[in-house]
Amino acid sequence: MARDLNYLKAVENFKKYLTVDRAYSKLTVKEYDHDLKLLYKYLKNEQDFDEDFNISEISKYEISEFLSDIVLSYDNSAVTRNRKLYAIRSFFKFLQKREYIEKNPAMTIESSKTRTTAEPIYLKLDEAKKYIKVIKEADLLNKKRDLAIVKLFLYAGLRVSELVELDLEDIDYEDKSIKFFGKGNKERYVPLHADTINSIKQYLPERNKIDPNDKDAEKALFLSTRGNRISPRSIQLFVKKYAKMAGIKNASKVTPHKLRHTFATMLYNKTKNIKVLQDLLGHENISTTQIYTHTDQKQKKEAIDELPDF
Repeated sequence: MARDLNYLKAVENFKKYLTVDRAYSKLTVKEYDHDLKLLYKYLKNEQDFDEDFNISEISKYEISEFLSDIVLSYDNSAVTRNRKLYAIRSFFKFLQKREYIEKNPAMTIESSKTRTTAEPIYLKLDEAKKYIKVIKEADLLNKKRDLAIVKLFLYAGLRVSELVELDLEDIDYEDKSIKFFGKGNKERYVPLHADTINSIKQYLPERNKIDPNDKDAEKALFLSTRGNRISPRSIQLFVKKYAKMAGIKNASKVTPHKLRHTFATMLYNKTKNIKVLQDLLGHENISTTQIYTHTDQKQKKEAIDELPDF
């Protein structure tokens, strides 16, 4: 039977194993430690994990998100990304052998082709419009709820963990904003686009037809059809489903975090104000926000076209 373990304690145990049992060099052990600490920082900053989280909380989803985003943050090549994947796989393989976990969540993640350049996975404007249109036209029971949720990602850039915890009272319709306690139990204030407010209002009559299962569900903004507060997993599944319905390129890689990435990319491209973006995303360090300052191929071409004739 698997035993759970604190993540940082698990990393220390793994380093001892590499040093004593495998006789790895100090430099190699340092590289493994660096990659695993980078994963720790990412899970705290972007996936809203607590500081003392356990290894059982990490799934394939979070590891995949880390590997794709880390390429953007540090301009890593596919080779470097694969090295990080190997380090994470080895770490969880060690934990599996020691019976701390039953399955290795990194085992089925595919390595990148070394000759391809990783591009940021976010929706371009035309893709986002197509995505929204598909939800509006879908003949599905929860489309009003799903549309309101997607617009909170695309217009407000919420983390999925923040969105599922939203309560009815968190929405200020007069001020057109939401106030909630986000990462680190810090109060966040996020203005809401009028389109988002309208979608939430259109969803509320549908929500009110559902009988909440418990006290927590009674105050929750978003409910499942069974009357529970909606789960992150449910959102992850329908976000991907609509991406496939809309024929989005790399639809299988479209996640709630990629919709947050879309919001951040579009807002930065519009304003070039990284401080405002940092505050809206709830980032403690501006270095985390800099992942969203990349430029796409269209912007690069437009910049070249602006050069004068010689």
